[in-house]
Amino acid sequence: MSAILLDVQLRPVTFFKGYSDLMAKMFSLSGDPINVVKGLILLTDHSQAIPLQSGLRASVEFQGGLAVDISGGMEFSLWYRESKTSVNNRGAMVVVGNVTVDTDFLSVGIEVSFEMEAALDFITTVQFSEYPFLVCMQMDKKTFPFREAVSKVEKLSLGEPFTRRRSREQLVPGSEFPLHQENSNMCRKVFESEW
Repeated sequence: MSAILLDVQLRPVTFFKGYSDLMAKMFSLSGDPINVVKGLILLTDHSQAIPLQSGLRASVEFQGGLAVDISGGMEFSLWYRESKTSVNNRGAMVVVGNVTVDTDFLSVGIEVSFEMEAALDFITTVQFSEYPFLVCMQMDKKTFPFREAVSKVEKLSLGEPFTRRRSREQLVPGSEFPLHQENSNMCRKVFESEW
Protein backbone atom coordinates (compact mmCIF):
# COMPACT_ATOMS: atom_id res chain seq x y z
CA MET A 1 0.00 0.00 0.00
CA SER A 2 1.27 3.46 -0.81
CA ALA A 3 -0.20 6.78 0.30
CA ILE A 4 0.19 10.46 -0.49
CA LEU A 5 0.07 12.90 2.44
CA LEU A 6 0.10 16.66 1.77
CA ASP A 7 1.30 16.02 -1.82
CA VAL A 8 4.24 13.93 -0.57
CA GLN A 9 4.54 10.28 -1.62
CA LEU A 10 5.09 8.16 1.49
CA ARG A 11 7.20 5.03 1.62
CA PRO A 12 5.15 1.98 0.50
CA VAL A 13 4.09 -0.48 3.18
CA THR A 14 3.85 -4.22 2.37
CA PHE A 15 1.26 -6.05 4.46
CA PHE A 16 1.64 -9.46 2.82
CA LYS A 17 3.21 -11.16 -0.20
CA GLY A 18 1.02 -13.74 -1.85
CA TYR A 19 -1.95 -15.76 -0.71
CA SER A 20 -0.03 -18.06 1.67
CA ASP A 21 1.53 -15.08 3.46
CA LEU A 22 -1.94 -13.48 3.79
CA MET A 23 -3.45 -16.64 5.30
CA ALA A 24 -0.50 -17.09 7.67
CA LYS A 25 -0.91 -13.52 8.93
CA MET A 26 -4.67 -13.85 9.27
CA PHE A 27 -4.37 -16.90 11.51
CA SER A 28 -1.62 -15.36 13.64
CA LEU A 29 -3.18 -11.92 14.13
CA SER A 30 -3.47 -10.68 17.68
CA GLY A 31 -5.96 -7.89 16.90
CA ASP A 32 -3.50 -5.20 17.98
CA PRO A 33 -3.20 -2.29 15.55
CA ILE A 34 -0.12 -2.04 13.33
CA ASN A 35 1.35 1.43 12.79
CA VAL A 36 1.42 2.43 9.16
CA VAL A 37 2.27 6.14 9.33
CA LYS A 38 3.49 8.09 12.33
CA GLY A 39 5.04 11.51 12.10
CA LEU A 40 5.31 15.16 12.99
CA ILE A 41 4.80 17.87 10.40
CA LEU A 42 5.84 21.49 10.81
CA LEU A 43 3.00 23.54 9.34
CA THR A 44 4.41 27.02 9.84
CA ASP A 45 7.39 28.70 11.47
CA HIS A 46 7.26 32.43 10.84
CA SER A 47 9.15 35.25 12.52
CA GLN A 48 9.03 38.89 11.49
CA ALA A 49 9.83 42.34 12.88
CA ILE A 50 7.27 45.00 11.91
CA PRO A 51 8.13 48.71 12.23
CA LEU A 52 5.21 50.68 13.71
CA GLN A 53 4.33 54.31 12.89
CA SER A 54 5.36 55.34 16.40
CA GLY A 55 8.93 54.21 15.72
CA LEU A 56 8.65 51.07 17.86
CA ARG A 57 9.11 47.56 16.48
CA ALA A 58 6.72 44.68 16.96
CA SER A 59 8.11 41.15 16.90
CA VAL A 60 5.71 38.56 15.49
CA GLU A 61 6.21 34.80 15.73
CA PHE A 62 3.92 31.97 14.64
CA GLN A 63 4.58 28.26 14.93
CA GLY A 64 2.30 25.36 14.10
CA GLY A 65 2.68 21.62 14.07
CA LEU A 66 0.70 18.53 13.22
CA ALA A 67 1.12 15.01 14.59
CA VAL A 68 -0.29 12.12 12.55
CA ASP A 69 -0.72 8.48 13.55
CA ILE A 70 -2.41 6.05 11.17
CA SER A 71 -2.69 2.42 12.19
CA GLY A 72 -4.68 -0.60 11.11
CA GLY A 73 -5.77 -3.87 12.58
CA MET A 74 -7.66 -7.00 11.68
CA GLU A 75 -9.54 -9.60 13.69
CA PHE A 76 -10.58 -12.89 12.14
CA SER A 77 -12.82 -15.50 13.77
CA LEU A 78 -13.68 -18.84 12.17
CA TRP A 79 -15.91 -19.64 15.15
CA TYR A 80 -18.16 -16.59 14.63
CA ARG A 81 -17.48 -16.60 10.86
CA GLU A 82 -16.64 -12.93 10.93
CA SER A 83 -13.72 -10.64 10.19
CA LYS A 84 -13.28 -7.06 11.27
CA THR A 85 -10.73 -4.60 9.91
CA SER A 86 -10.12 -1.13 11.24
CA VAL A 87 -8.08 1.83 10.09
CA ASN A 88 -7.50 4.29 12.92
CA ASN A 89 -6.55 7.87 12.03
CA ARG A 90 -5.31 10.06 14.88
CA GLY A 91 -4.11 13.62 14.62
CA ALA A 92 -3.22 16.56 16.82
CA MET A 93 -2.58 20.14 15.81
CA VAL A 94 -1.02 23.00 17.78
CA VAL A 95 -0.63 26.61 16.66
CA VAL A 96 1.07 29.24 18.83
CA GLY A 97 1.55 32.89 17.95
CA ASN A 98 2.81 35.91 19.82
CA VAL A 99 3.32 39.61 19.25
CA THR A 100 5.75 41.58 21.44
CA VAL A 101 6.62 45.27 21.58
CA ASP A 102 9.76 46.12 23.57
CA THR A 103 11.06 49.53 24.66
CA ASP A 104 13.79 50.51 27.12
CA PHE A 105 11.37 50.69 30.06
CA LEU A 106 8.34 48.59 29.01
CA SER A 107 7.61 45.25 27.36
CA VAL A 108 4.11 44.34 26.20
CA GLY A 109 3.11 41.09 24.55
CA ILE A 110 0.19 38.88 23.69
CA GLU A 111 0.28 35.15 23.00
CA VAL A 112 -2.48 33.16 21.34
CA SER A 113 -2.57 29.38 21.11
CA PHE A 114 -4.99 26.67 20.12
CA GLU A 115 -4.73 22.92 20.02
CA MET A 116 -6.93 19.99 19.19
CA GLU A 117 -6.80 16.23 18.91
CA ALA A 118 -9.05 14.24 16.63
CA ALA A 119 -9.66 10.60 15.73
CA LEU A 120 -11.47 9.09 12.76
CA ASP A 121 -11.95 5.32 12.51
CA PHE A 122 -12.93 3.27 9.45
CA ILE A 123 -14.32 -0.13 10.46
CA THR A 124 -15.34 -2.90 8.08
CA THR A 125 -17.17 -5.96 9.41
CA VAL A 126 -17.69 -8.99 7.15
CA GLN A 127 -19.92 -11.91 8.14
CA PHE A 128 -19.34 -14.91 5.93
CA SER A 129 -21.78 -17.30 7.64
CA GLU A 130 -24.17 -17.04 4.68
CA TYR A 131 -23.97 -16.20 1.02
CA PRO A 132 -23.93 -13.46 -0.15
CA PHE A 133 -21.52 -12.20 2.52
CA LEU A 134 -22.73 -9.35 4.72
CA VAL A 135 -20.39 -6.34 4.63
CA CYS A 136 -20.82 -3.35 6.93
CA MET A 137 -18.64 -0.24 6.67
CA GLN A 138 -18.58 2.37 9.44
CA MET A 139 -16.85 5.72 9.77
CA ASP A 140 -16.73 7.03 13.34
CA LYS A 141 -15.47 10.36 14.63
CA LYS A 142 -14.60 10.26 18.32
CA THR A 143 -15.34 13.13 20.72
CA PHE A 144 -12.28 15.36 20.87
CA PRO A 145 -11.13 18.43 22.84
CA PHE A 146 -10.44 21.87 21.38
CA ARG A 147 -8.44 24.26 23.58
CA GLU A 148 -7.59 27.91 23.06
CA ALA A 149 -5.75 30.37 25.27
CA VAL A 150 -4.85 34.07 25.19
CA SER A 151 -2.15 35.53 27.45
CA LYS A 152 -1.29 39.20 27.85
CA VAL A 153 2.00 40.15 29.52
CA GLU A 154 3.06 43.66 30.58
CA LYS A 155 6.40 44.25 32.26
CA LEU A 156 8.21 47.39 33.38
CA SER A 157 11.98 47.32 33.44
CA LEU A 158 11.76 47.38 37.25
CA GLY A 159 9.19 45.18 38.95
CA GLU A 160 7.21 42.05 38.49
CA PRO A 161 5.44 41.23 35.21
CA PHE A 162 1.66 41.46 35.08
CA THR A 163 0.12 38.48 33.29
CA ARG A 164 -3.49 37.98 32.39
CA ARG A 165 -4.57 34.66 30.90
CA ARG A 166 -7.88 33.46 29.53
CA SER A 167 -8.44 29.97 28.26
CA ARG A 168 -11.34 27.94 27.04
CA GLU A 169 -11.82 24.26 26.36
CA GLN A 170 -14.73 22.61 24.65
CA LEU A 171 -15.50 19.08 23.57
CA VAL A 172 -16.49 18.57 19.95
CA PRO A 173 -19.05 15.74 19.97
CA GLY A 174 -18.34 12.52 18.14
CA SER A 175 -20.57 11.06 15.48
CA GLU A 176 -20.95 8.23 13.03
CA PHE A 177 -21.01 9.38 9.42
CA PRO A 178 -23.82 7.93 7.29
CA LEU A 179 -22.70 6.12 4.18
CA HIS A 180 -25.00 5.00 1.36
CA GLN A 181 -28.41 3.46 2.20
CA GLU A 182 -27.50 -0.05 1.04
CA ASN A 183 -24.61 -0.06 3.52
CA SER A 184 -26.96 1.03 6.35
CA ASN A 185 -29.34 -1.83 5.51
CA MET A 186 -26.43 -4.29 5.51
CA CYS A 187 -25.15 -2.98 8.87
CA ARG A 188 -28.60 -3.44 10.37
CA LYS A 189 -28.50 -7.12 9.31
CA VAL A 190 -24.95 -7.60 10.63
CA PHE A 191 -25.58 -6.09 14.04
CA GLU A 192 -29.12 -7.34 14.67
CA SER A 193 -27.65 -10.84 15.10
CA GLU A 194 -25.34 -9.47 17.84
CA TRP A 195 -28.19 -7.87 19.82
